[in-house]
Amino acid sequence: MLAYQMIAPNKRADYLPYLRLADEEVGMIRRYLNDGQLYSLPLAGQSTVIGVMHVTFVDQTQVELKNIALLPAYRNQGYGQQALNDLKQMMVDLGYQTLLVGTGDGSLAAIGFYLRQGFRFDHIRKNFFEQYQAPIIENGIRLQDMVVLSQPL
Repeated sequence: MLAYQMIAPNKRADYLPYLRLADEEVGMIRRYLNDGQLYSLPLAGQSTVIGVMHVTFVDQTQVELKNIALLPAYRNQGYGQQALNDLKQMMVDLGYQTLLVGTGDGSLAAIGFYLRQGFRFDHIRKNFFEQYQAPIIENGIRLQDMVVLSQPL
């Protein structure tokens, strides 16, 4: 079971090592670091933080999951699914209607995860990864475009 702690803007840089698990480019993370809400994911009843998730508010009805990351030892154990489901409920409680998430066009495991969680393809942010200082290769594929998926809440 996870507990959630909202991180104050002046403490968010402390969580860069976690955020970098899902996005290697610190400069890109810094673009949204002070926007929206950053949550640490400690195990319930413990101080061990196993990951983070960061959301930004697109408009009055849409929220975007900018980053969700778990330490490798805690992956494939249901924590990511639990965090995502809890995030959906938190956003419903705040009045949001749609959750967006973007991932790389070669991020096959992430795309599969989001599709299994009920997301559907929404649009493509063409040439998104050209903004990165160094190429990112996943599954032998150089990332070029961001695939954006959405789910009604």
